[in-house]
Amino acid sequence: MADVGQSGFQRGVMSLVILALLKKEDMYGYQLVQQTSRLSGGRLNTQEGSLYPVLYKLQEQGLIRARRVLVGKRMTRVYYSLEPAGERRLLELTQEYENVTRGVFEIIHGKRGAENENE
Repeated sequence: MADVGQSGFQRGVMSLVILALLKKEDMYGYQLVQQTSRLSGGRLNTQEGSLYPVLYKLQEQGLIRARRVLVGKRMTRVYYSLEPAGERRLLELTQEYENVTRGVFEIIHGKRGAENENE
C-alpha cells in the first residue's frame, strides 16, 4: 500500500485522483480519503492531513470549489466540487500521466529497446 501525499510526484497523483473523484460527484475530505483507498483496492492511501494542502491548492488554482453544508444541528461539512477549469485540467493531467507511465513501463520492461534492436 502506497501512502500518497508525501513527494511532489505523489501530490501530483493525488491532484489527478481528487479531480477524477470529483468529476463523479461532490465529496468531502474524509469521503475522498475513503474512496481513494477503496477504489484503488487499497493501493493508494492518504491521511486527511496530507489531503487538505492538495485541496487548498486546487481551490487556489480555480479547479475546484468548496461549499459548507450543515450536517445535523451544529456540524458543518465542506463539500468540494469540480469547476469547468478542473475538468479541463483533469483531461490534461490524465493524458500526461498516461504518457509518463507508458514511457516508464516501456523502460522497465524493455519493449522499446527490443523494437529498436530489430531495426
